[in-house]
Amino acid sequence: MNAFEVAHAIRADCLCFRARRVARVITRAYDEALRPLGLQATQLTLMSGIAAAGDGGQPMGRLADILAIDAATLSRNLKLIEKAGFAEIGRDPRDKRVRIVRLTGEGELMLHQALPRWQQAQREVVRSLGGDSAGAALCGQFDDATRAVQAAFDF
Repeated sequence: MNAFEVAHAIRADCLCFRARRVARVITRAYDEALRPLGLQATQLTLMSGIAAAGDGGQPMGRLADILAIDAATLSRNLKLIEKAGFAEIGRDPRDKRVRIVRLTGEGELMLHQALPRWQQAQREVVRSLGGDSAGAALCGQFDDATRAVQAAFDF
């Protein structure tokens, strides 16, 4: 098999190729909506994952699990929002080995400012996919796929 045939086989059948392509297209739609705030969709999802834990903050290990990313990628992404003043990283007072991430007041404000822009992008993406029921079905399929692959590969 030459390189052209290999490339064709990958493009024709690879779930990873398609998943990454659709992720980039959907991310671009959210990025465009958030651009006036100077925020990217990846930063918003990270901030949302942090805020979901409440005022106590989110342990980094739990945050990595929620986002299904490795610790190195999480640390790299956290540095960007920490540098922007949206988050702070500290230690769990009960267990100093555990690092906890919290949104700052500025981060909470940005999350609130991003909400209407996220809602606009969400509506447009869902509409482009066929409406609310199609969007809900796709979310369920994504969640099922995440659990199945994590279980199969013991992530």
